[in-house]
Amino acid sequence: MLFMGAGANAQESANDDLNSCVKKEQVLTTAKGAGLGALAGLSAMLVSHKSEDAGKAALIGAVAGGVAGFATAYYTAIDTCYKKNPSWIPESKLQRTKDYDKVKKEIHYNPKQGFVTKVRSIDVPAVVAAGSQADVTSNFIVMTPQGDDAPVTIERKLFVVEGDKQTEVPFPTQNATQQLTLEPGEQQDTVHVPIPPDAKPGSKFIYQVSVASSSGGKPDVQQKPLVVSQ
Repeated sequence: MLFMGAGANAQESANDDLNSCVKKEQVLTTAKGAGLGALAGLSAMLVSHKSEDAGKAALIGAVAGGVAGFATAYYTAIDTCYKKNPSWIPESKLQRTKDYDKVKKEIHYNPKQGFVTKVRSIDVPAVVAAGSQADVTSNFIVMTPQGDDAPVTIERKLFVVEGDKQTEVPFPTQNATQQLTLEPGEQQDTVHVPIPPDAKPGSKFIYQVSVASSSGGKPDVQQKPLVVSQ
C-alpha cells in the first residue's frame, strides 16, 4: 500500500512502522492539545508506570474531548511521521486524461473566456473502512486562449465533521499545495487519504480540492464526503 510494486511483506512492514510511529506521536499530540481529558489519562498512566497503555490512556482522553480532537491528533501524527520518513508517503498520481481540443469541444470553450480552471468531479470509494487508505480521484480542466501550458495551483484539504461543524486537520501528504505547469485539457489527480483505525462507523470526513491560476484569480473549489462504512 505504501510502496507501489513492493512485495506484501515489505508493505506490511512499512504499515507496521507507520502505525507504531503514529501511535507514539498521537500520545504527544493529544497530551499537548486535545484537552484535560487526555492529560488526565496520560498522567494516570505515568503514575502507575504502565507505559504500554500510554497510547490508549491518551486517546481515551481525546475521545472524551470530542471527535475533532481525536482526528486532529491522528492526522497531526500522520503528518509528523511522514515528514520524518518521506519514503512512507503513499504515491499520488497526476495525469492528463483529455487533450485541449477535446475539452474545448466538450465545454464550448471560447478563447475570449481567458484562463479557465474548473473541478469537474471528485470520486471517492463506495466503501470507506477504518484503518484503510481511501483512494480519492479528482478531475479538473485547465484551458488557455492559445492552448499553451499554464501555471496552476492545486490545493487539497481535509476536514473532520462533528455535528454541523467542520474542523480542518493536516492533510496527509507531502504536497497538500502544489504549484505546477500543466498542459491544457483535463487532468486527473489521485491521492490516498488514510482513515483512522479507530474511526467509528458513520464517522464523516470532507475532502476538498481547489484549482486556480498561479498568477491570480478565484480558485474553483469542490468538496466530497468520506463516510466510514457501517
